[in-house]
Amino acid sequence: MLAILGLLVLGLGIGQRTVWLPPATVTATVGDTVAAAPLTVISPEVLATADGKFTLTIKSAGPIQLAVGQQADISGWVGDAAHTTVTGANGDFSALTTESKTGAETVPNPAGSDMWVSEEKATGELSYTWESPGHGDWALLLSSDGTAPAPTDISLTKTNDTATPWAVPLMIIGSVLLALAALMLWVAPRKPQVATAGRRTAGKAPSDPATGAMAVAKIVAAKENAGNDGAPTQHSTISALHSAEREAIAGHSDPESTGADRDDTPVHPGAAASLPTGVFDAVTAEVASGEVVGEVAGAEESPAEGTDAPEDDSKNDPDNTPDGPSGNGTGLDNDSSGGQEGKPAEGADTSPAKGKGAGRKPRKPRNPGKAEFSLPPATDGPPARTPGKMMGMSVKAMSVKARWGAALTAILLAGSMGPAVAEDATPSTAPETAASATPSATASAPAKAQKAGFPTLLESQVQRIATSVATAVATGDNAKNATELDSRVAGLALASRAANYKIRSTVDTEAAPQPVNSSRLLARVVPTTLTWPRTAMFVTQGENNPLPQLLTLVQNSPREQYKLVTASPLLPGQTFPAVDKEGSASVPLDSATGLLMSPKDAVAGLSDSLITADSKWKASFKESVYTTDVAAYQAKTLEDSKDATVVFTHKADDKLTFAMRTADGGAMVVVGYTFSVDSTPKQDAKVNVPSPAAAALAGGQESATGVVVGFAEPVVMYIPPTADGQVTIVSATRDLISAAFK
Repeated sequence: MLAILGLLVLGLGIGQRTVWLPPATVTATVGDTVAAAPLTVISPEVLATADGKFTLTIKSAGPIQLAVGQQADISGWVGDAAHTTVTGANGDFSALTTESKTGAETVPNPAGSDMWVSEEKATGELSYTWESPGHGDWALLLSSDGTAPAPTDISLTKTNDTATPWAVPLMIIGSVLLALAALMLWVAPRKPQVATAGRRTAGKAPSDPATGAMAVAKIVAAKENAGNDGAPTQHSTISALHSAEREAIAGHSDPESTGADRDDTPVHPGAAASLPTGVFDAVTAEVASGEVVGEVAGAEESPAEGTDAPEDDSKNDPDNTPDGPSGNGTGLDNDSSGGQEGKPAEGADTSPAKGKGAGRKPRKPRNPGKAEFSLPPATDGPPARTPGKMMGMSVKAMSVKARWGAALTAILLAGSMGPAVAEDATPSTAPETAASATPSATASAPAKAQKAGFPTLLESQVQRIATSVATAVATGDNAKNATELDSRVAGLALASRAANYKIRSTVDTEAAPQPVNSSRLLARVVPTTLTWPRTAMFVTQGENNPLPQLLTLVQNSPREQYKLVTASPLLPGQTFPAVDKEGSASVPLDSATGLLMSPKDAVAGLSDSLITADSKWKASFKESVYTTDVAAYQAKTLEDSKDATVVFTHKADDKLTFAMRTADGGAMVVVGYTFSVDSTPKQDAKVNVPSPAAAALAGGQESATGVVVGFAEPVVMYIPPTADGQVTIVSATRDLISAAFK
């Protein structure tokens, strides 16, 4: 029963991993009743399905565009446009739930936005494998081209929950039960068959080889000396002879036999020590015919006459306890009368037993054709071991500790099979798909909310934006056409290059502006703010840049690209402040918390110190190449304009002023100054235009009414987090952008 129970339990465990194992994947789809809209959004809740690992299959009659971005970026780009949001799945994961919102029926094509981490395009069908990039809330934006309806035939396939927590325990329990059943079968003692009248226990051989020989001698003696007078008894029939033999065997084998139960006929002298060859032949012949009934097949071979008897193993067997008072296990006390081994005690009744089995018909052998009794030939070697001997060691001879050790080993071996079977039955992962692209970020479970400090631009986006800006600038520089810059350049950077292109069209000696490169990206400062406008800074250097350049880019709205607004070289001897690689938070311009001064005060103080000789702000700024150059330029202009009144101004453009936190708690401030030189001639005098470049922009060399010359003067300064430091000018430049007569 224990083995049957083990098989059932083991079968249940294996069945849970095979026959009853759920399907490896399940699929949920969007219904057919979704309203048409130019955009479809896959929400962060859907992207968190199956721990952020699944496959999307998108079908459409036209083009399919898929963009991966942060939720705030996609929500900002969608804005007030009509769109469908896939919000989740139903309970049994057979359908995806959706939500539709009305709004603008057409939008610009979202393809190519700087906010997308990656994009996929296809026609007809797109298979996309999503794998969560880590922290941050992500979403997917599906579209056709901004005008046609976005795809809504969407199905999500995930790995099914095929967990079978009871499979391995059931397999282990079943294996243990089977091992216990086998162990019980192995260690259980074999119960001897109860001896019937005239027959010894089946399969149990005498422990003493001499006793086995005595049994044979008694059979022979029963034949030759059956009579009380010692003369051979004549039997009229074969049956009578066999009956006498059985009585003789019964008299020897029955341990309970006493002198009252046995015949007084003595055993033939010397029969136990030596038997005639003819006797063996007679016995063997009768055994082959199946007539002899005695069972001593397990008896060990008795030693031949004249040889030394081998040591009896049974005497050293701790489990071979005596069956009778004599301790020899046969019921025959060989030593109690002081007689020699193999000879009957004096006065013992050795005649064949009478009344036990007399007149009984000969029993047929249990296995026809196979002898139930045989006597192996005598040999000079050691006695053959009994079937109970295994690997040179008797099962009975094993100690209790050894048996329990073997049992424990069998149980452990059986139990170790369970996990191996379970491991082999583990289902495969989700199927591979044709297209796969995910943001590069730390692999972990999707976050529930936007984490503070998470950058709005990843490394791949930074490189892509820098390359796009550099390409647009190079195209404009080569063509000397400012319209080529409109897609990627704005602010002071656009004004400087547009003026340079105009000047160079008439003045051959005018130098070209510093090129913008993206081949070497030395540093980056990316925002963590989720609102617009957003500001980023890249530090690059190319072969034609004698000094690294600080590029300031601004994204004014979600549907606009990042544009270069200022470009200035890193001043000699300056180092770029360290920033957090996870992004830099913006600093309010009027906040001085943890800073030497607020960004607003720093901008105003620098302007005043540049034009006022005794400015109270001079001590707050370290002397630099920039401040020295500005002072020298203004002094020379005054010297060259003795017949004019000159006014200098350094005015900051609030739209081009940004402050971002550095790694040490300080602030880096980018400010777009416009440096203006306003010259008004004195009475009856004229003002000369300061340079051929300015004359090219103003359209003449001199003016009686005056002239105003403007320069783009982007500056990057560092405000330390200590109260006793000084503001450092990190980067600055001055480019002519305008000249006009009054």
